[in-house]
Amino acid sequence: MPNCPYCAHETQTESRVCKKCGRALIQRCVACAEDIPVLMQVCPLCKSPQNVPAPPPAMTPPPPPAALPNAPLGEDRNIIVVLLLSFVTCGIYNLVVRYQVGTELNVHARRPSGLKPGLDILLGILTCGFWFIYSDYRYAQELKNICEDEQTPVQDITVICLVLTLFRQGWITVLLLQNEANSHWKRHQGVS
Repeated sequence: MPNCPYCAHETQTESRVCKKCGRALIQRCVACAEDIPVLMQVCPLCKSPQNVPAPPPAMTPPPPPAALPNAPLGEDRNIIVVLLLSFVTCGIYNLVVRYQVGTELNVHARRPSGLKPGLDILLGILTCGFWFIYSDYRYAQELKNICEDEQTPVQDITVICLVLTLFRQGWITVLLLQNEANSHWKRHQGVS
């Protein structure tokens, strides 16, 4: 049985079209108009040249995606609910989510001493929010590092988090961090 010159799929001898890629397997000779195998450089019947380009190399399937490590996942929180609860509690729930995201990133990365969300919140309150500029950047950087280590798609939000927190919009930063963490947890669960 011959193989298709385009996709290398095994075909029937009398087939005129490849069932896998749909390309023609038979062409007409430019001189004698007889059917000959596709991509023949010279007609086997009349010996006339055909001026047909060489076939492209056979396509190889992409390698299977690497399995993501079996690491503990964080909670998938709806950012609209986080926004509403933060508004209703005058920002207290925002601090709770900030703590939870930091803890979940530590557990997921298996670095229990990496981020220190409790200390970061305390220092953020004591410095009237200035410490959050640094800590929000660090949390976004940690999430980026986790994605790079696991070779998953990276959405770098470090600069956005830095700028938002610098302009006293840390509540948006927490929503962005939670949204990116949600996306990362879904990739681990195989959900697109």
